[in-house]
Amino acid sequence: MRRLAVLLLALALPAVALAADTDPQKRFTAADNAKAASIVLKRADFATGWKRMPATPDSPDEFRCAGYDPDQSDLVLTGEAQADFTAAQGSPAVVSVANVFKTRAQATASWTRTVRAPLLRCLTQALQEAFAKQGTKATVTRKGAIAFPRYAPRTAAYRFSFDVSQGAGGRTIPFTIHLVGLGHGRGDAMLMTMGLGSGLPLAQVKSFARLTAQRLAAARL
Repeated sequence: MRRLAVLLLALALPAVALAADTDPQKRFTAADNAKAASIVLKRADFATGWKRMPATPDSPDEFRCAGYDPDQSDLVLTGEAQADFTAAQGSPAVVSVANVFKTRAQATASWTRTVRAPLLRCLTQALQEAFAKQGTKATVTRKGAIAFPRYAPRTAAYRFSFDVSQGAGGRTIPFTIHLVGLGHGRGDAMLMTMGLGSGLPLAQVKSFARLTAQRLAAARL
């Protein structure tokens, strides 16, 4: 079970990194990188048994779907940070990302362009293609926005459920992803949780989102 969990997470992580087709310009400052680092989750936020993992680099061909092609090349990122965590058995896993834009208007523009309906379809397609490349079939059982507290001025939350199987007659394993976006001032944060079965309990997803939103507000962006 642990080996399968690690395989599924390794396949899913690169496919769901929130990289736009045309990325923002990157002009990082030490101050804004520090603010981004202050927002993402820390090892101390997790229970015993969790560990921090190396960040997964973005793939250059992610999120290029018909009808979803957000162009952010006119925007400027001045800070970013990412922290990835997994439980000892390989599932569930949590990815925490923070971005700082040059201005509040730019952060709002990025949100408006990327957090919209076609994102769900494109994310689902990216995941299925990632699994298919490894001979693994992912069948969507449920996807869509979920009711979620408005922890930040900009808040969006989604859940994706899959049945994953490998080879003819292979064992089928349910797999769930929660995706939460938060935005405040010049800052945006994303939380993605992944796990076998129903994934990370929603109460824990909300707890991590609330903590992230508090740090986002404390950064005074």
